[in-house]
Amino acid sequence: MAVMPWQPFSQPGSPTAPRSTLTAHPVDPLPPRVTPPDESPQPRRTPAGAWLFVVVALAAGSRWGAELLGGWAADLPTAEGPSGLAAELLRALLHGLTWARWELEPERSSMVGYWLSENLRTLFFVAGTVWLLRWLATRSAPAAAYRAYAVLGAATVTAVLAAFAGGLVGLLVVPDDLVLHGDPRWWVDTTITGALLAGLVYGPALAVAAMRSEARPRRVDGGWPG
Repeated sequence: MAVMPWQPFSQPGSPTAPRSTLTAHPVDPLPPRVTPPDESPQPRRTPAGAWLFVVVALAAGSRWGAELLGGWAADLPTAEGPSGLAAELLRALLHGLTWARWELEPERSSMVGYWLSENLRTLFFVAGTVWLLRWLATRSAPAAAYRAYAVLGAATVTAVLAAFAGGLVGLLVVPDDLVLHGDPRWWVDTTITGALLAGLVYGPALAVAAMRSEARPRRVDGGWPG
């Protein structure tokens, strides 16, 4: 019986293919959390209708706008009954539109103080109303109706204060003005009446714009929610 010689086990040689070296790779961080946009109402920097108010007030108070609207008011019929009441109401509204008058130059040298008071009155009224509207836009209101009442009151109060401020500055700058010193009672009566009419014309329009803005809240990025 032939005996097979013992063959030792061959040791495994070095592998022909290079080993893959384990290296440390940074783990990609998780993407940031996506936060949904805040849909809560945000105050507007420029209140709704503010710039339209500025344009309408300056256009109606100019010499050309006042002549046009004054002609319309003069052409309204004078009658009795409901038609006459409606005509007088429309005439008062047209007067309120043209209350914020401004002129480039006075008609006569004796009316410099009156001319200055009218221009300053318009400046105070327009600038003060826009400032109050911006201030009210940053304040929270329990309901849109309260904000509308505040806007209406702001326009009326600003008109009255602007009328007296413009007249006071006109008296101080031109103390011998014939118009302002002619009949103080007439000047005060017309000032208060015109200021109230202007507040009743511009105030409701601004209040409606404020209520419409409250009904359509804006996103933080400034767009309207879809």
